[in-house]
Amino acid sequence: MVLDRAVGSSAPRRPEPRTLASMRARGPPPPLPIPPSPRMYLPGPPPLPPPGTIPPRPIIIRLDPATAQRMDMLRSVSLIKFLRDARVVPSEEEEQRRERVVSELEKIVMDWAKRVAFHQGEQHWITTGTVLTFGSYALGVYGPESDIDAVCVGPCIASLQHHFFVVLRQMLEARPEVSDLHSIESARVPLMRFKFNGVSVDFPYVQLPVINAAEAIHAFDPRLLGKVDAASWRCLSGVRVNREIMQFVPNMKKFQVLLRCLKLWARRRGIHCHLVGFFAGIHLAVLGAYVCCRHPNASVNALLSLFFEIFSHWPWPLPVSLHDQTPLWSPDRCSLMPIVMPCFPPEFCASSVTKSTFKKIEDELRRGFALTKDIRNIDIDWSWIFAPYPYGARYEHFHRIVLSAPTTEELRDWVGWVKSRFRNLILKLESLNVGCDPDPSEQMDHTIAEPNVVFLWGLMYRNTQICTSSLKKDFMKSVINNIYGNEKCAHSDITMSIVSTPQPLKSLPDQSVHSQKLLNLPSLMLGFRQMNLGYQPMKQDCNAVG
Repeated sequence: MVLDRAVGSSAPRRPEPRTLASMRARGPPPPLPIPPSPRMYLPGPPPLPPPGTIPPRPIIIRLDPATAQRMDMLRSVSLIKFLRDARVVPSEEEEQRRERVVSELEKIVMDWAKRVAFHQGEQHWITTGTVLTFGSYALGVYGPESDIDAVCVGPCIASLQHHFFVVLRQMLEARPEVSDLHSIESARVPLMRFKFNGVSVDFPYVQLPVINAAEAIHAFDPRLLGKVDAASWRCLSGVRVNREIMQFVPNMKKFQVLLRCLKLWARRRGIHCHLVGFFAGIHLAVLGAYVCCRHPNASVNALLSLFFEIFSHWPWPLPVSLHDQTPLWSPDRCSLMPIVMPCFPPEFCASSVTKSTFKKIEDELRRGFALTKDIRNIDIDWSWIFAPYPYGARYEHFHRIVLSAPTTEELRDWVGWVKSRFRNLILKLESLNVGCDPDPSEQMDHTIAEPNVVFLWGLMYRNTQICTSSLKKDFMKSVINNIYGNEKCAHSDITMSIVSTPQPLKSLPDQSVHSQKLLNLPSLMLGFRQMNLGYQPMKQDCNAVG
């Protein structure tokens, strides 16, 4: 190529002639240059280190199997010790007392069945009845204050309304060990509730289509169970689920420790009451059995960590099932968190989970995973995981519900009836764009003369006015929707109000023990994180009318 001019020369350049052949040889002209932009180009890779130097690499600590097993064992031992210190494991004396209660109930039911047969002129020598246990007692995970879930199994000649609620009740009232006896006849599962030697007992009735009920029920023939009525079938569901869980679980002792941990965690964190939209015992039992079945060789510590890891990432509403079978129809109440009972035919566990309670359950599962995912931490403080939920610090306003009745016995019936309708109240609040965290614990207002029970529910909402009078009016429609509700409401009362942050309550665990330690934990671990519901706590100057 010829230069235009020599270096240092000022002679002008002679332009070359532009012909068609020269333009074809050179091709099209280059595009115009694009002006540079400071954000046009991505930053390049970091510069390479000088030759001869070794770049730094991440430090990876690999634990040998013996060390990892030892650390896992130490955490399991400390977890079991924590459960003992928390007094969730009953003593031998308490176990023997419950065994005597069940044994005495079996004798009473057998005597009752033969007495019914004798008065009806039947063959009383072959007429039998018995008692079956289920729930936490049958699974071996009951606590010192837990009740006994027992089913009275009677022959075909013993009716529910007369022989169970009249004849058997009179026999129980005649016993000096029985106290606080009352019948709940209009419930979905009719039952009697009483205390036997100080132990609370829930006692529903199952009527079998045979005379020798004790022998027939122990055989558990599916053809026989298919002939019972709907109420008896619902009563037997707990017994059937317990039997299936004990067959599925590979190590019953590890399952019992895990389930004790889950029940204590749910109670402390305020998510263990199915009547207000949280876990019931059957839910935790199925979830715990699911983890044990998937990891049969895991330790107690690993099982608890795996529980939080699995269900904090669970793709709800995918059902949780132990036998990979799901019912063909899913009721609306199970649409958020469906859990399948391990029985045949498969059925969904009854659930009252709502949008608000589902989000709190999810938050608590994520919090548990954040606290247990570091399995290398030997000096783990289990009190963080089982710390009482800080309602007073979490919410600025509460929905205060006061239930009162003339006598203590009437109050007990009234509270049980209203609590069974609480889900309707939670759904009503959510329809008003109000997030609700119903505290399951029951308080008492000593300034009220009548026996009473107080509930305090944390509220989350924007600038929305809540008219408690209209809220109560709508809720009472579900409370007095039958004869039983009308009768109870005639002597009992319910009041509602919106209150500011209350003082620490007696029934809530003392939070001062953890006050110094709580300052050092992230808000996610304490449960202070805002639930992603689209609600915000109401400011102090917001107007709430009653």
